[in-house]
Amino acid sequence: MKYSVLILVSVLLFSCSDRFLNHSLTYEKLGNCTGIEDPVQLDANINGERFTFHSCLDADFNGKDYTIQRTGDSILVSFTKTSTKPQALFNITLDIDAKPRYHHIILDGKDITLTSSDR
Repeated sequence: MKYSVLILVSVLLFSCSDRFLNHSLTYEKLGNCTGIEDPVQLDANINGERFTFHSCLDADFNGKDYTIQRTGDSILVSFTKTSTKPQALFNITLDIDAKPRYHHIILDGKDITLTSSDR
């Protein structure tokens, strides 16, 4: 009986997962797409990382037409783009807080490797 209680408690403790991926996105429409790609700015603190970058998106982008998912130690961020719609340049600010830590983020096709000095 003692062993079954011990096994049950162990299973319950070890089955709990504290993995999470929280994110928020803000955007500002800047104008026409110029084709100039600015570098991605990274600000990190104890609450996660903030990525600021420019991207050409559909002119009617509403802040909801994107997906974010975790694959291994990478986070994939992709924006929905339609080739038949007019494009506009947007300033995107993406806040990400994830556990366990991730080492790569792919922002709309741009692979960024995070090092410990970035955080």
